[in-house]
Amino acid sequence: MNKYAKLVNGVLFYAPSGMNNILGYNLDSNRERLLADGYKLVRTLPNKDRFVDCEGYYSFEYTETETAVEERAVYHPYGYERLRQKAYPDPAMLYDALVKINSGNDTLAAEGKEQLSAYVQTCLRVKAEYPKPA
Repeated sequence: MNKYAKLVNGVLFYAPSGMNNILGYNLDSNRERLLADGYKLVRTLPNKDRFVDCEGYYSFEYTETETAVEERAVYHPYGYERLRQKAYPDPAMLYDALVKINSGNDTLAAEGKEQLSAYVQTCLRVKAEYPKPA
């Protein structure tokens, strides 16, 4: 079943199901009257789950065309802070490395130094990939 609505200041107002003693006002069988009253066919996006991105998010808004009100996906990229935060390694890796280095066990200390070096290298890569804006 098609739906009909008016778009007013970005807000969608669907046609009521009954109006002026007309039951089923919003049905396709009353299409001509709906169009004459200023309502337009609403076209929504199917399967919104496909709008996923690791470096941003989508919101959905309606725009009015000559013949319909159409739903559109609007992409919003995350700021550099969010991208940088997501790319940094888990601080638990750093804590674990420090514990191993200070354990007094030579084998664990060597593992900890390697782990600390890997942590620092990862942080440096993140800083290079997402530099602070000037």
